[in-house]
Amino acid sequence: MAKVGFIGLGIMGEPMCRNVLAKGHDVTVYNRTPAKMEPLVASGAKAAGSLADLVRRSEVTITMVSDPVAVRDVVTAKGGILSALSPGKTYVDMTTVSPETSREIERLVRGTGADYLEAPVLGSRKPAMEGTLVILTGGDAGVSRRMEPLLLAMGSRVIPMGGTGMAAHMKLIINQIMGTILCVFAEGALAGMEAGLTAEKILDVVGNSVVACPAIRLKGPDMLGERVFTPNFPLKHAHKDMRLAVDTGKKAGIPTTVTDAACGLFAIARDKGFGDRDVSAVVRALTDR
Repeated sequence: MAKVGFIGLGIMGEPMCRNVLAKGHDVTVYNRTPAKMEPLVASGAKAAGSLADLVRRSEVTITMVSDPVAVRDVVTAKGGILSALSPGKTYVDMTTVSPETSREIERLVRGTGADYLEAPVLGSRKPAMEGTLVILTGGDAGVSRRMEPLLLAMGSRVIPMGGTGMAAHMKLIINQIMGTILCVFAEGALAGMEAGLTAEKILDVVGNSVVACPAIRLKGPDMLGERVFTPNFPLKHAHKDMRLAVDTGKKAGIPTTVTDAACGLFAIARDKGFGDRDVSAVVRALTDR
């Protein structure tokens, strides 16, 4: 069993860390909100007093934080991850970031003699709780193989994508597609309901058509129904990923007209106060009902 440090105990990080702990690993946790560590400590994890303290105690340090800014902060801050990394240690970042951010962090980490692996995940809170996430890896193939048993404590499958940045790129593609699908579904379904179609009929026909997909099956009923928007994948994070996808497309010289428009709808919903609600709340960009 490995000595694992886990940083970031939010909607995704907490259940992921809990699964690592349940597999018998020696887990140390750190979160900028200390109260979030308490349930895991009660379940057997150890609390670190600082980022550097966690890294010194751990063979493998994992981060699952909100965005590229948060990753850079925990890595490069005074007393951060870099200050305590050394040869023989491994840093695994599971945050959704841009390919450029991942490559930048890799250069910094390798400068300490430690190993680096990017490992963003496919799935939201429910698969994180169930340990059925799909985990994409990018970086050194040997490091990916060595980390696979640990990653499988949190997921059902590990898919190596190639060099550093490739896993980050693939994760953005998935979230880019999901975000645009939900926006188009919201537009079409709301127009249909205004015309007299029921939500039940729309969901039934879409679910039995060529455009049926898990995103609509999982999010559609709440988007057209009670609109509770219980957060499994916060809308503000989806908006961040859409922005990263647009930026990545621009750098590649590929127009992202549709993604850019969808990103605008996520921004409207966020500005209406739905940033901490589920990604399905993008429907609120189009209606206040």
